[in-house]
Amino acid sequence: MKRLMMTVAAVAMTAGASFAMTPDQLRDAVAANLTEFAPEVEVETLTDDQIRLIYVATSDSGKSAGEKNMAVQEIIEGTRAEYYADLADGDIDLELDVNNMREILQAKLDIRGWDYQVSELDDQEVAALAQAFNNGNSPAEIEAAVKSAFES
Repeated sequence: MKRLMMTVAAVAMTAGASFAMTPDQLRDAVAANLTEFAPEVEVETLTDDQIRLIYVATSDSGKSAGEKNMAVQEIIEGTRAEYYADLADGDIDLELDVNNMREILQAKLDIRGWDYQVSELDDQEVAALAQAFNNGNSPAEIEAAVKSAFES
């Protein structure tokens, strides 16, 4: 309940800025923020209320990237947007056979716009890359792990 009240207060304090934008501008701003903080979330799956809340959460310069990602996850929790994000994110279980893991990792790379092929990696590199995605690392740490796997 406390989080809800804090969110409502944050929205009320910054509502002027978000409502000064046209709906398309706000949606574009949220799409850009999601690319950085929650790339598995598609802006098209969000309601107008979720877009406003995500704008406020991701525009707060006092929050770290991890906090912004957590805020987005809380906003979409239990909604269709969460369902689609989970499909896109494809949580990886390290017990999966390597071929399934390769497919999931390739999807994660494709979603983030990286032009790498998981088929080029051996099984150990695939496991290391899966671990990088599953550790809850920041987007920058994940990008560093991806570059390390493919550019070594």
